[in-house]
Amino acid sequence: MKNKLSYLVIVSIGLLFSCSSEPKSTDSSIIESSSTADNPKGNGKVPIMTFEHETWDFGILTDGEVVEHEFGFKNTGTKALLISDVQASCGCTIPKWPREPISPGQESVIKVSFNSAGKHENINKDVTIFANTSPVKKKLTFKAYVKNKPETK
Repeated sequence: MKNKLSYLVIVSIGLLFSCSSEPKSTDSSIIESSSTADNPKGNGKVPIMTFEHETWDFGILTDGEVVEHEFGFKNTGTKALLISDVQASCGCTIPKWPREPISPGQESVIKVSFNSAGKHENINKDVTIFANTSPVKKKLTFKAYVKNKPETK
């Protein structure tokens, strides 16, 4: 029993002294920077998303109508483009994006589906793309005017 107690005391003391209270320094300039995330020397090789258009107008919709649009883009940079996430500003919008790397010069699309159910009048929504670009976030927007369904008798 004494051996077990001695062992626990020694291990506890070792753990106590192995933890340093001094903060470790981190170069915050390399965190969340697309130009340095994969390339710490920052030699300028970055992917660039160039869109055909960054806004879209669905026009006049009827309440409950579901519409889709594809935002076309091209990687005009010098490094493979990786989209890590695409987030919509509400649950009425569903984005779909390529999961595979997009090589320099390659084209692709981000498809956005919007359900107008329960929406009324002027609607403005955002879709935010997170990628290994600089800056890391890119916003696309769309708008619509949603009118009520005609009443049936």
